[in-house]
Amino acid sequence: MTLLGIAAGFAVALFLGDRLLLWMEARGWIDYRRTYPGRLNAGQVGPAFLAIQGLLEPDKWHAAEEQTAVRTEQDESGGEPPST
Repeated sequence: MTLLGIAAGFAVALFLGDRLLLWMEARGWIDYRRTYPGRLNAGQVGPAFLAIQGLLEPDKWHAAEEQTAVRTEQDESGGEPPST
């Protein structure tokens, strides 16, 4: 019976924690479960992965820098990326 009580208490604690986090999200304090996936800009994810790859593989860091520079030039000019 003790194991059943512990499991029930754990389930109640998880439920209350979830409700607390949803309440905090509703007030705008955090992004949790119901945050719209559209808030994450796909353009923000790529450079993060390039930076991580640059840390793991330093010999390929120049490629990450070049791709970031091309994207920056494209964004500033508003047109197609420069041909190389």
